[in-house]
Amino acid sequence: MAASSKTRISAFLPDLIVTTMKQTAESKGVTQSAILQEAMEMWLNKRLEEDAKALAKIPFDDLPSEDDWIAIQAETLKGL
Repeated sequence: MAASSKTRISAFLPDLIVTTMKQTAESKGVTQSAILQEAMEMWLNKRLEEDAKALAKIPFDDLPSEDDWIAIQAETLKGL
């Protein structure tokens, strides 16, 4: 996830999480911000995957037929 700009934030986190984040950053040779960014991206990707799975379960049996779509498009294009 490429960001064109970055914003400073402040957060209150449990000591154990902060300690673990610091240790991980040091062992990987990256900043704590990089560790937090990676964790947030992983969380967002997991959430996206969960949302996609939920949407995939929705039945779309109420969609218009091809003929209905043609009629809808024709009506929509009249005003152009």
